[in-house]
Amino acid sequence: MVPAILTAAKQEPASLTAIIVLALSSSVVGGALGHVLTGLRASAASRRDHYAAAVKILVTRIEYPYRIRRRTSDAPDALDALVCAGHDLQERLMEIRAWITTESPPLGEVFTQCLTSLDGPFKQACNEAWNAAPVTAAAQMNLGAFGAGDQQDVVTTMERALIYRFGYRRLLPAVVLRWRLRKHGLLRQATART
Repeated sequence: MVPAILTAAKQEPASLTAIIVLALSSSVVGGALGHVLTGLRASAASRRDHYAAAVKILVTRIEYPYRIRRRTSDAPDALDALVCAGHDLQERLMEIRAWITTESPPLGEVFTQCLTSLDGPFKQACNEAWNAAPVTAAAQMNLGAFGAGDQQDVVTTMERALIYRFGYRRLLPAVVLRWRLRKHGLLRQATART
């Protein structure tokens, strides 16, 4: 009987030690897991903000010729404000383009494709706007058929492509992502350079 008591006494500290180790390790693991999840949430929030800025920059690019056309004066101050807005637009565009291409090369290709689709109509509308006389009456603010036309499809293409940068889709390898973007008509096949 004495040996059974000694054996039980020897096992009790070991099981108490195991319980203490488990309790401490679960706290450490829980803390580490909480830290990782907080980091992932912050990363997703930052990514969301950058992609929202990308969509906004596309819309701003579509709207910029209207700002030029609706100017009320050709005074140096008015022209300077429009030129500064154009430079700011270009700077933000290049910044967001670099960020997207770094974050996801396939989405960088979609963004570049969207910009390329806007380029021709954008340049033409800007040329028309700069060559038009300033607006002098409220009725002239109604521009009718002026502008780059309906470019909502370009913005929608970018918005639809963004679903692949969040949730489980974010884990897709670039090759698979490119294939899916092409399959859904969000990315055209690259043309061979000659």
